[in-house]
Order: sequence, then structure tokens, then C-alpha cells
Amino acid sequence: MNIDSKIKQELESESAEIDRILAQEEGGLLPMFQSGFKGSMKRWFILINIVTFIIAAGTFWCGYNFFIAAPEQQVFWGVLFLACIQMLISTKQWIFSEMSRSGLVRELKRVELSVAELAQKVGK
Repeated sequence: MNIDSKIKQELESESAEIDRILAQEEGGLLPMFQSGFKGSMKRWFILINIVTFIIAAGTFWCGYNFFIAAPEQQVFWGVLFLACIQMLISTKQWIFSEMSRSGLVRELKRVELSVAELAQKVGK
């Protein structure tokens, strides 16, 4: 039996266990969001979340002022509202990409551990 067939056999025997572990850890958006606070970019993640909340408050303020302002001031508040929306979109995009990066790094670490364990089993 060559090394390729041994590796294939081990991978097939452990795939059910790996699938079970992955199914347990995929809890949805909230666990993904919480994982952002555990990574190497934890400080930036916290800072961007604070900035996002500030921008969201500014967005609501600009939207409110748009509706209560005089007609000649509505353009000003409308442009500020759109600028706030654009900033909000960009910060949310950064947050979601950081969450994705964090999950990807975690999955790569799991694959590294699985390959290392497999190499030890095949080496014996």
C-alpha cells in the first residue's frame, strides 16, 4: 500500500468527525462577530465598531435634520446623510471582511493541525 492510499484512507476515516466539529462551530452571525474580538486585529476591530456606532448616530441625526430643515437647508443635510451612509457602508464592509478573514485563518489552522496529525499517524 503506497503513501497516497494511506493518506486517502485516513482522510476518509476522519471526515465524519471533522464535519461534526464544523457543524457545531457554525453558529451564525453572532459567533462570527465575536470571533473578530479574539483575533490579532482585536484593537482595530473594537475601534472600527466604535466608529461605526458614531457614524450610525450621525446618519440618524442627519436624516432627522433633513426632514425638519427648511427647504433651502435640505440639500446640505441630504448630502451629509448620503456621506454618512457611504462611510457606514465602508466600515461595515471592513467589519465583515475582517470577520471573514478571522474565520478563514481559523479554518486554515484546523487544516494544519489535521495534516500534522495525519502525518504523525502515517509516519508510525
